[in-house]
Amino acid sequence: MIELRAICKYFPSNGVTALENVDFTLKPGEIHALLGENGSGKSTLMHILAGYIRPSSGVIFVDGKKRRFSSHADALALGIGMVRQHPGFVRGFKVWEDCILGSETQGRSRLFFDPARLRKRVEEKAAFWHFDLPLDAEAESLTVSQRQKAALLSLLLRNVQWFIFDEPTTALPPDETKTLFELYKRLCSEGRGIVFITHKTDEAHAVSDRVTVLKNNGVSHRFAGAWHQKGVSHQILEVKDLCLEQPGLTPLKNVNFRLMAGSILGVTGPWKSGLETLELAVTGLLNENAKSQGSIRLNGKDITGKGVLAFRDAGGAYLGADRLGNNLAPELPLSESLIIHVCRRARRGIFLNSGYLNSWCEKIMCMAGITRSVTDRASSFSGGMIQRILLAREFAEDASLIVLAEAGSSLDEASRAKLTEDLQEYARQGAAILLFSADLRELSPFTDETIVLGDGT
Repeated sequence: MIELRAICKYFPSNGVTALENVDFTLKPGEIHALLGENGSGKSTLMHILAGYIRPSSGVIFVDGKKRRFSSHADALALGIGMVRQHPGFVRGFKVWEDCILGSETQGRSRLFFDPARLRKRVEEKAAFWHFDLPLDAEAESLTVSQRQKAALLSLLLRNVQWFIFDEPTTALPPDETKTLFELYKRLCSEGRGIVFITHKTDEAHAVSDRVTVLKNNGVSHRFAGAWHQKGVSHQILEVKDLCLEQPGLTPLKNVNFRLMAGSILGVTGPWKSGLETLELAVTGLLNENAKSQGSIRLNGKDITGKGVLAFRDAGGAYLGADRLGNNLAPELPLSESLIIHVCRRARRGIFLNSGYLNSWCEKIMCMAGITRSVTDRASSFSGGMIQRILLAREFAEDASLIVLAEAGSSLDEASRAKLTEDLQEYARQGAAILLFSADLRELSPFTDETIVLGDGT
């Protein structure tokens, strides 16, 4: 098995953090889709695994042993190979010569190369894998599909066991894409592991055993894996037999529900129904005087009564209804409220990476569609602006569960329509969304399902 743990990549030349604490695993005999939009860090992560890029920090394990790659050759020596979207080739070389390049020692006859033996070896391997390649043609004459097959053949000649395919279907017609996916399954039947990089969710569903979704520099590693496994939706949140009492709040009485990946669930109820109690219980904001039975599990971790940090560490993000209370410091510069959750990710030793924090603020303002300065006092922004900014801040966390209370509050019609699209896209990427509102009409545009609380039940 291959494990990447807490992988970070910072490019000092342009001040960009491409990856931040990303975990990833690849098992023998599986097709693991790495899904995400352009710029999400997919290719960077896999170039690190293939030895083309060195990580800024983090650890790579291959079959339980810690490894460090100084070059692509180091990864290749351990059976890890990459087929790039547009594989390179050597002009003037024949196809079989290009395929064998770098592994010629296996065809040596004393001091001399044996071209006939080398070509025969390539021909036999190509025939075994049903690669219909013109082995004696010039390498530059191949189509994109043929170049990918030639690159794969080159790796098979080196007995590679772990394959990385970087956006392989971008330039392929549907029939060749189908053939490629059939090849993946054949490789896996021999116990080889495959990472398939894509930004197409339909392809990820069609071929993969597991999916990891990266967004916004790879920070959504908390729900990496098992988002879609053999057609079975992955459970994100489970509230089981929850009974809870806290002074000043309506007690909860044996509350049960589950929230699956890709789902948007609404929770509503009248005043003093227990709505606020459940919201605070899930997000870890109840005080130490609360008494509870039952459990709340987020991504398999028991977070019952363990506080808001446990909720966020398990993959949760939260925006409550009290915008200028718990969510924002109105008299401070807006930037102070935007960076509150990311300071621990911006640390370089005992110092904060100001470049990372500034780029984070710029990203959130861009997501919110607001051009104002983040040095302005938060209270100088309108209610609608604040709501858009805070929503963008929580979406930027790329958690597996996002909890929102009165999500459409203060938003105009256009902003509400955009929020609907954002929530649906977030769910399509494999996250789960839990929405709280005392007004059922506020939930109906967003949710797939709604549960109603009454008297804590």
